[in-house]
Amino acid sequence: MRRGIGLGLVAVALVGAIVVVATNRGSRDLRIVVPPGTMERIEAGEQVELLPRVLEVRVGDRLVIVNDDDATHQVGPYLVGPGQRLEQRFTRPGRIEGLCTLHPSGEVAIVVRD
Repeated sequence: MRRGIGLGLVAVALVGAIVVVATNRGSRDLRIVVPPGTMERIEAGEQVELLPRVLEVRVGDRLVIVNDDDATHQVGPYLVGPGQRLEQRFTRPGRIEGLCTLHPSGEVAIVVRD
């Protein structure tokens, strides 16, 4: 059983994940970690999907993107350089669309709901 858990953790570390954490204010933190080697995988033709094509959030939620890769990544209007961390709190409802290097379609829509 331990070996299976260890292998699962390694798999998550290699492919990245989106983690949602509830805060004491009733909002959520959505954390996306871009692992090292992500751009190399994309350039090699691999399908990299670190977030959904449509990301639904609520007013007050915060999107946190940690880029551990050695390349700049784009999520809609947000650029995150190598080794950088982006934090964006959503303050009003709406829809944000744009290019995305972290989804195979190359696009993302962030839908902010009340």
